[in-house]
Amino acid sequence: MSEENNGNQNRRGDRPPAGALVPAGTIPMPPGPFDPYAYPPEYMMAAEEGKHLREYWLILVRRKWAALAVLAAALAVAVAYVWYKTPLYLAATQIELESQAENILPYDQILGGGGSNYDEYVETQIKHITSRTLAARVVETLGLDRDDLPDPFIEPKSTGMLTRWLSMGSHYAPAAPGAAGAWSPEEKKQAAIDKLLRNLTVTPERNTRVVELSYLSRDPERAARIVNTICAEYIQYNFQAKFDATTRATDFLQKQLVDLKVKVEKSDNELIDYARKHSIVSLGEKQDVITQALGDINAKLTEARALRMAKESVYRTIAQTTPDDFPQALRTPLIEKIEAALLNDEQELARLSAQLGPAMPQVRQLESRVRRAREQLRHERGLAIANARAEYETALDTENRLARAFDGQKKLADQMSEAGIHYNILKREAETNKELYDGLLQRMKEAGVAAGLKSSNIRIVDRAETPKLPHAPNIPRTLALALLLGGMGGVGLAFFLDYLDNSLKTPEEIEERVGLPSLGLIPSLQSARGGYGRLRKGRRSEALAAQGVELAALTAGSSLIAEAYRGVRTALLLSTPGTPPKIIMVTSSKAGEGKTTTTCNIALSLAQTGKKVLVVDCDMRRPRIHKIFNTQGSSGLSEYLTGQVDLVDVVEESQVPGLFVVHAGTTPPNPGELLGSQRMQDALEGAADTFDFIFLDTPPLMSVTDPLIVAPLSDGVILVSKGGENPPEILRRARKNLEMVHARILGVVCNSVDLRATAYSHYYHQYYDYHSYVNDNPSAKAS
Repeated sequence: MSEENNGNQNRRGDRPPAGALVPAGTIPMPPGPFDPYAYPPEYMMAAEEGKHLREYWLILVRRKWAALAVLAAALAVAVAYVWYKTPLYLAATQIELESQAENILPYDQILGGGGSNYDEYVETQIKHITSRTLAARVVETLGLDRDDLPDPFIEPKSTGMLTRWLSMGSHYAPAAPGAAGAWSPEEKKQAAIDKLLRNLTVTPERNTRVVELSYLSRDPERAARIVNTICAEYIQYNFQAKFDATTRATDFLQKQLVDLKVKVEKSDNELIDYARKHSIVSLGEKQDVITQALGDINAKLTEARALRMAKESVYRTIAQTTPDDFPQALRTPLIEKIEAALLNDEQELARLSAQLGPAMPQVRQLESRVRRAREQLRHERGLAIANARAEYETALDTENRLARAFDGQKKLADQMSEAGIHYNILKREAETNKELYDGLLQRMKEAGVAAGLKSSNIRIVDRAETPKLPHAPNIPRTLALALLLGGMGGVGLAFFLDYLDNSLKTPEEIEERVGLPSLGLIPSLQSARGGYGRLRKGRRSEALAAQGVELAALTAGSSLIAEAYRGVRTALLLSTPGTPPKIIMVTSSKAGEGKTTTTCNIALSLAQTGKKVLVVDCDMRRPRIHKIFNTQGSSGLSEYLTGQVDLVDVVEESQVPGLFVVHAGTTPPNPGELLGSQRMQDALEGAADTFDFIFLDTPPLMSVTDPLIVAPLSDGVILVSKGGENPPEILRRARKNLEMVHARILGVVCNSVDLRATAYSHYYHQYYDYHSYVNDNPSAKAS
C-alpha cells in the first residue's frame, strides 16, 4: 500500500468500523473556521445590533405577494363600496347671529334684551334651529309629509328588518309602493320631522358669529331647498318671537294705564273737594285768571313735551337706520310702489345680465331704469326724513316757547296768597297724574309701532347652492384609507406569516439554530437569473437556461451560481485542519434539496483546479449521475459490488478533464447491504490511492438508511439543505443520526436560496458589478 494510502488509513483510523453504533455526542465535532461558536461573542453582538431594520425589509420582500394580496383586497372592497354606495349630497348655508339689537324705545327691561353671554345666546339659538317646532314648520312649508314627492322622505312603516339592515348608512329609505297607506297623517308628519332633524347639522364657527346649517340628501337640489327653507323659517320664527315679546310689553302697559287712570281720577276729585271746601273761587278774578293761565300753559307744555319726545324718537330712529331698514310707518304709497318696481327691475336685470351679458342694449336700458328708480327712491326717502326732522324741530321750538311762558306765569302764580298755594299743589298733582297717563298711553302706541320698526339680528351670509359633487362616499379619502389599512394589514400579515414560518432560510440561521457550520450559500436559479444575479451577457444565461444548474460550474463558469459553488469548494478545502478530506459523502434530509447538483458542481470546481476527482453515484434507487454526465457504460457500482466486474471497469472519464464518474448501475434489491459490504470499503481505499477527491452521492437521510451506512466510510459528510424548506428539527435529526454512526459533518450547504429575500443580495450584486466590469474591460484583467 502506498504512503498516501497509509496516511488515508491513519486519517480514518480513529473511527470505529462501519456500521458500529455509539452514543450520540461521544465523538467531538472537528473544529473548523465555519463553526458558529468559533466566532468571538463581541462579533456576534455587533452583527445583531445592525441588522434589524434590514431583516424587516427582507421579511416584506419574502412575503410581498401576501401583503400585496391584502392590499388588493382592501382596494377591491373600497372600490366596491364606492361603486355600490348611494351618493349623498351636502348643502350648507351660513347665517350670522348678531347680538340683540338695541330697542328704539326705552323698554329693554320689558321687552327682554339679549343676554350678556354671547356663547349662551348662540347655543340657545341652535336649540331653536334644531327644535321640533321649527322642523314642523319646514315640513309643512315643503310638504315633506306627502307621499307624492319624488325621492320620498318617509320610510315605509312596513319596512322589514332586512331592508332596514341594507339601508344602514343611508340617510333615506325609499317608500315601497303601496306602503304609504300604513301611515296616519300624524305619523307621517312625525317621521318627516325625525328624518329632517337626523340629516340636519348645525355647527358654530369658532371665534366668529357665524353658524353653519348643513343638510344631507340623495338629491342635491332637495338638500339645497330644504336647508334654505330651514334658514328662512328660522328667521321668520325669530322675528315672530320678538313680535310676541312686544305684544306682551303692550299688555303690561295696558295694565299700568288702568292703575294710573284710577290715580288721576282720585287726584282730580281731591282737587275739586279742596276747592269747594276752601272756596278757592273767591280768591279773586286775577288769581283765577293767573291760575287758569298757568294751568293752560302747563297743559300745553306737557302736550308739547310729549309731542316733542314722540317726534324726536321717530327722527332719531330714522337717523340710525340704513336704507334697507327704512321704517314702515314713514313709507308712503309712492315709496312702496317705487320699491316694488325697483325690485322687479333688479331681478330682471340680473337675469338678462346672466343670459345676454352687460353689453346688450336691453341690459343697458334696464340698468338706466334701475338707476333712475334708485335715485327717485332716495329722493322720496329724503323727503320723508326731512319732514320728520322739520316736525321734530317745530315740536322742540314749541316746547321751548311754552316752557318760557310757563316760567313767567309761574312767577305770577307764586305771588298769590297762601290759600291758593295748596290748591295749586293739588292741581299740579292731578295734572301730573294725567301727564303720566298720557305718556304711558303714548308709549303703548309707540311699542306697537316698534314691533314693525324692529329689524332682525339674523343675517344670511351665504345661501345654500346645489352641490355638484357628493359628500359621501368620498372617493379619494376612501381609497386613501383603503391603501393605508390594506398596507398595514399586508405588512401585519407578512410579519405574521414569517412568524409562523419556522424554516431555515440562510446559513446564519442554520448555524444559530442547529449548531452546524456552513460551507456556503447557493442562490436559486430564479434569483440568479433576475436583476439581483444579473445573468445577462447572452451565453451565461443561455447556458444555465439550457443545461440547468447541474453543471453550472462548467457551462456557466462566470455565473453567480458557479461562483457560489467555487466558494463551497474553498470552504470544503478549509473545513478540516491539515489535509482536506478526500472521501466526501454528500446527502440531504429529504429528496429534492439539490444534493446531486451540489455533488456535481463541487466536483467540477475541484477538477477545474487540476485535481483528479471521482464521483460515485451511491443512490441506487434514484440514480442521476449517468444522466448528468451522459456516461455510456453498461456496468456500474452495483455490478462491481456484486462481483460481476472490477473497479477499473466501472470508472468512466467524463467530458471534463480530471473528472471521473461511477454511475449506480442496475438497481439491486438490497442497496444497503451492498453499500456496507467489505468490497465497498476496498473500492474506496483503492480509489483513494488514485484520486485526489472522491464524492459519494447518497440518498436522503430521512428516506433510507443507505447514507448512515456509507457515512462512516467517508472522511466527512456534506449536508445539503434547501433554503426555506426545512425546519430546525429536520436538520437536528439528521445531525443526530450522523453522529450516531460517528460520521464527521463537514458542514451544511444552504441550497436554492432566494437572494431577493436575504441580506446577501447586496454583496452578490456588487460581485456581478465587478465581474461585468472585468469582462467588459480586458485591460482590467491584464492589470
